[in-house]
Parts: sequence; C-alpha cells; structure tokens
Amino acid sequence: MLQVYLDPCTVNSRKVLAGLALLGTEYKYHFIDYFAGQQKSEDFKKINPSATLPAAIDDDLTLTESNAILQYAADLEGSSAYPNDLKKRADIN
Repeated sequence: MLQVYLDPCTVNSRKVLAGLALLGTEYKYHFIDYFAGQQKSEDFKKINPSATLPAAIDDDLTLTESNAILQYAADLEGSSAYPNDLKKRADIN
C-alpha cells in the first residue's frame, strides 16, 4: 500500500490528497507537522533528504514530488486521468 507523508496545510499535500481521492487509490496517511518543522527531522530526512512535503513510499520506491506521486498513483490504478500515450503525457508534463 502507498504510504504518504504530508501535511494538508501545504498546497502540494492537498493536491496529492485530492488526486488520490479522485483516483480511488488506497494509501496510508502519515501526518508530518509542517509548522512544527517535523519535515526537517532526521527521521523524515531518511525518507526525503530535501526535507520537503509531500513524500510517498511504495515498497522500495520513494517519490518526493507531488506530480510524480500523482502520476505513479494514476498508473497504479490504470486511470485515464494520466494517459498511456507518450505524446499526450508529454503535453501534460
């Protein structure tokens, strides 16, 4: 199951939450308190050395950009929200 690390107070975290809901992707939510600076903790930096939110882990894959998380989730779900056609993907990206 996809593990997501985020704080909904950040716009990119909200984007990921909304996108995962739209896609119907199952995930486990890990709250990282942005205002307390939890993303700068040594434990979180093991997940994302850049100390930014959001981040996601699926088995041995770690993603640290909201767009990459959503594109990966769309592929997991086989969603038409992110097309398989490479030219269409290039236009979206």
